Amino acid sequence: MYNHEIIPPQRLGMKLFLFFTLFFLSLFGAHIDEFAQNMGYERDYAKALAEAKKENKPLMLVVVGDTCPWCRKFERKTLSQQRIAFEVAQHFVPLIIDRKHDEGTYPPLYNAPRIPTVYFIDPKEEKYFYESMGYVKLEDYASLLEELKTTFAKEHK
Repeated sequence: MYNHEIIPPQRLGMKLFLFFTLFFLSLFGAHIDEFAQNMGYERDYAKALAEAKKENKPLMLVVVGDTCPWCRKFERKTLSQQRIAFEVAQHFVPLIIDRKHDEGTYPPLYNAPRIPTVYFIDPKEEKYFYESMGYVKLEDYASLLEELKTTFAKEHK
């Protein structure tokens, strides 16, 4: 009457492994999109570059990875803080990309060997004028933003 197939433990284990692997990988990719949306960061390099040119602001390209704990810490303890978020929104065009998942959607020059890495890009020359590698504490990043904002403003009057 009923035709129930008994799944051997090996096949069941492999199916569960694949399901959970795909599930968790989808969560990591969604994290970057969620961060970008919540913080007002662009996810498209071409759109961000066009906006930076239009507004005459440097492009702040944040390169992260989906499984990078230092990237999450940098996002949570530095980039998400009100003081930094305000400075970034006022004086930069922020863009966040995943080094592997977004590869090919941004210039290969910015395929950072270590993450997190932040490139500050002159939108007219389309070349970076400053590169910051690794996790940066809140106070240090605030000082860096102030310095870069001033430098860019002097050079682009």
